[in-house]
Amino acid sequence: MLTRSLLALCLLFGVGLPAIAANQLTIDINIPELDVNPYHKPYVAIWLETPKRQYVTTIQLWADDMEWYKDLRQWWRKASRSKQSFDGATGATKKPGNYQIKWTAKDANGKPLPAGDYLLKIEASREEGGREFIKSKITIDQQANLNLVGKRELGQISITTQVQE
Repeated sequence: MLTRSLLALCLLFGVGLPAIAANQLTIDINIPELDVNPYHKPYVAIWLETPKRQYVTTIQLWADDMEWYKDLRQWWRKASRSKQSFDGATGATKKPGNYQIKWTAKDANGKPLPAGDYLLKIEASREEGGREFIKSKITIDQQANLNLVGKRELGQISITTQVQE
């Protein structure tokens, strides 16, 4: 992180700023169409943990109201203990289809995450339906492509980590 002094010196002497790598995670996720009645759109949570299972941040949360957060049991056990606000990560539940999530690897306070290994976790839960939980190791500050497949509540999931200068 650049300090104000370093920034001032760079501007004063016309020196270019050092290149800072920006890490980006792209998640393409499919919510499959299910032939069930009644059908309720799933609540979905996507979050990161350390390899030691310590909660880091929520990337995306699809739930219509805070009342339903607890139905995402795995996520709720981790995230509810944090003092994080989920305002920037929340959105309405989604109908069946394909969705893309782009996330710059920053924590809830906007600070870049340290390079290294993390666990990406995805949980889906549907009222009067099933639940599904998928996890995968990802590495921040390393290019990679991963493909995961859900069994019922989640379909095909593609994860791409990118390092951009």
